[in-house]
Amino acid sequence: MYDVDWDKEGISSRKLEYIAYKFGFFHEGHRAINDCLAGVHLLAQKLPKSQVPVLKELLTQSAAIRFKLYAVNSPYDSKELLKARGYRWSMNQNPKYRAWSIELNEDKVAEEINYLRSSIYSTSSINIPVEILDAHSRFSSTNNKSNNYVKYRDKLEWFQKLCTS
Repeated sequence: MYDVDWDKEGISSRKLEYIAYKFGFFHEGHRAINDCLAGVHLLAQKLPKSQVPVLKELLTQSAAIRFKLYAVNSPYDSKELLKARGYRWSMNQNPKYRAWSIELNEDKVAEEINYLRSSIYSTSSINIPVEILDAHSRFSSTNNKSNNYVKYRDKLEWFQKLCTS
């Protein structure tokens, strides 16, 4: 549901039942077989504005490199701002990542760093932990993201410069 930019396509919710409704598929939600049928129906459709097949857009976006930013030590009163911006509470096993997090494409990272700097932390230099995720690390059951820090060292250095400039 997060690999297609539904807002850009004029669909204001990421709930399966609503998206299916917008594509003319009505079903009794939260029943496994019905949800699967709704998902298959969606994958066979074209997006309303771009006219790109949903499956093609899903495959293209799921293969893109993503940055998972963690808003660690954000002030408690910023919780609603972060939620409204699309952050989700992340309870990783590692205590330093118990924070609000968001996954973004590379083209949205600089804007998000500027937002965090000005609206959440109110400081010019911020320390934001990040995971750089490719399709393998996002969807693999092994959940091994450690190789990505070596593989994407240039992107990690770029990200760190954004946080300190």
